[in-house]
Parts: sequence; C-alpha cells; structure tokens
Amino acid sequence: MIAAAVIVVPGGRGVSPLTRLGGLSLLKRAVLTAQKAGATSCYICSDRRPDELRRDLHDDHRVTSRIIWLSSTDKIIPSLEKISGDQAKPWVVFSTDTIFHHPLVQEFSHLLPLRQSGLLLDSAGTPSLALVSTVQIPQLLTELMGGVRWSETAALTDSTLHRPSLSQQFFLRHVTPASRPPVVEHELLLSLENPRDGNVDTYFNRKLSRPISRWLLRTPLTPNQITVLSCMVGVCGALCFFPGGYWGPLCGALLLQFSVVLDCCDGEVARVKFMESPLGDWLDIVCDTVVHIAIFLGIGVAVWRDGVSHHALALAGILAVGGFLAFPLVTLAEKTEEAGERRGGWEDRLIRKLLASLTTRDFSLLVVVSAITGKLLWFLWGAAIGAQVFWLSLAWLLFRAGRLGRVRQVWERKEI
Repeated sequence: MIAAAVIVVPGGRGVSPLTRLGGLSLLKRAVLTAQKAGATSCYICSDRRPDELRRDLHDDHRVTSRIIWLSSTDKIIPSLEKISGDQAKPWVVFSTDTIFHHPLVQEFSHLLPLRQSGLLLDSAGTPSLALVSTVQIPQLLTELMGGVRWSETAALTDSTLHRPSLSQQFFLRHVTPASRPPVVEHELLLSLENPRDGNVDTYFNRKLSRPISRWLLRTPLTPNQITVLSCMVGVCGALCFFPGGYWGPLCGALLLQFSVVLDCCDGEVARVKFMESPLGDWLDIVCDTVVHIAIFLGIGVAVWRDGVSHHALALAGILAVGGFLAFPLVTLAEKTEEAGERRGGWEDRLIRKLLASLTTRDFSLLVVVSAITGKLLWFLWGAAIGAQVFWLSLAWLLFRAGRLGRVRQVWERKEI
C-alpha cells in the first residue's frame, strides 16, 4: 500500500490527459488506479487547462481521494501535514500516459527500504513509474513545480536508485498520440483475467466477450445493467425450451451460451471502469441463480413434452430446489471468503474449489452439447443429483469451518 500519489500530466505534444480509454479519461484512470493502490491523496501536476481537468473529476462518486492541483505557476508547496497514513509508506509517482494495475505498486513497494531515496520501474528502458519515500516528496514537488521532468528529479537520480524489471503478471504500457485505443483496450482486457475462469471461459467465452466489452465500454451501460441484460437473455433462452422438440431447446441452449458471454462482459466492464461494488457481486449471484433455475425448469418441461421421461418435471423441480438452496450458501461463502483465507483450513480450501467450479460457467457447454445430441434427460439426471450434492457439501463445509455462525455479523455489516 502507498501513502499518496503524485500524478504528472505530460506537457508539449504528449497525449492529452482527457483522452478516453476504456470509457475513462487517462486522468481519471490514473486517479482511480492510485486509489486502488491505497492513495488517499493525489497531487496532480499540470499546466494544461486546469478547469477542464477539474471538471473531468468533478461529481464522480468513484473519486474519493483528496485532489491537490499543482502547476509551475504555484509559488508555495501545499502542506503535507494533512496526508493521512503511515509515514513509512512510499509515494507513487507516474504520468497519465502510463497505464498499470494497482497490484504492481503493491508488489514492488516492499523493495523500497527507508534508507533509499527512490525506486524507478522502467519498461524497455523508459521510466514508467516511481516509488519514493515521504521525506523526498517536498523536494520532488518543488522540482516538478519548477518544470523538471519527474523522471529527472533528484529523488529519482540518486546513486542508490534501483531499476528492477517489471513483473510479467501485471499490465504496464505507455500510451502515445500514435497509439490505437482499440489495441490498447484489447491488451487492457487481456490483462484482466479471472482466476476462477474455467476452460470454456478461457478458450471460448472470453474470446467472444472481449470484443463485446470494448463496444460496451463506449456505451452508458453500467456493469449492473449488463448483468440484468445477461439475465434477461438467459431467461429468454429458458422459455425456448418449453415447446420441446429439437430446435427450440437448441435455440435456448445457444441463448444460454450468449447469456454466459454477457455475464463475462459485466465483470470486464466493471474492472476496466473501476465500477466493482458489493451490489454488483450480489446481483451477479442472484441473476445467475435465476437463469440456472429457469433453464433447469425449461429443460424439464422440454423433456416432459417430448415424452422421453415421466419423471422429467420432478427432476426439474428437484434441480430447481437445489439451485434455490445453494443461493444463500454461495452468498455466505463469498462474503466470508476473507475469514476463510485467514483461517486456512482444509474446509476453506474445499469451499474455494467448490465456488470455483460453480462460477466457471462451464456447465453451459454441457447444455449445448445435450441439446445438440438430444440427450437433455441425461443432463437433467446428472444436474439434479449434482445440485443436491453441491449444496449439502457446501453447507457441511461452512459448518465445519465455523462460517455459518457469521451470518448475523455479515447481515449487520449490510454486506448481504
């Protein structure tokens, strides 16, 4: 974590800080990234139209850090006494034409001992991001206000400076006036991998979702609205199963697959636009449950109408009940995941694996294959048994891990 951030707006013919990338200006993206890294204050150094830049950050609920504007015309450095946080924490310094993920700062902040003046991270020999100790900040701000380039300040040219190569797991890129936004956005989306993605997500759903997400980033649709749209498509898919036959269920299975692709998009848009929220997590679980139950009932009706099995409706009902019972348990497991990581028991590890298996979305491919081959009854039997095993196992593991007793605390914190 960091104490604060110094964000430099390049002058001259550098790329404008108001250039939009992934639905946000470069300036706003820089501020929100610094916030995610722990900055409660952001010093923005710029000689470009300050009023226009201020309007870009004004009235955006996502911007919660204290914004301090600096320019070369200022004569006095703002007091640093109001900066909250541990003085031992470093400051991050970067320009608006640099895009990175906040874990990059967290990964390298431990490499800055108090005896060193600074730590400069470079990409292909070009200064990209710096970490400096708090004691160096007054001098650094003085030089910046005097027109010195941030990478050439005394805090970053000390002989004790280290220049480690960047970690490959985080995205870092320079944006130039010649950069093509679609290419940069594509690489940005590629860097936002979900560790819970299954094989179908990785090799199929994400291939389709990223181009759609790039289009959605240019619309006013919020991630929660995309989640609801995904739910509506999934429910429409379930309705297609009801007439039975071959083509109706096949159309329903394909709509379910498209719903799953849209379900990938909401998370991608949320991460790119810094719009993740507890409400979004809860809505995602609710909509997934609604779609699953609707699809299960639709498959049951389709199999019953085709006369393949007289038990189809009963199986669909059992499957729907299993999905309904799993919903509160999955919600509780998600909300108590942090407590489970601290406990670190074997039960918590199994819970994490169960949740990962549920959120991979790989089951949609089974529905498509079952519809193509006309074996929906096989899927119905397997899913009906599997749903009961799932929620019973999850309930037992949560009880063993002592996480069922946290329901009241989670409710009181209004996390559910």
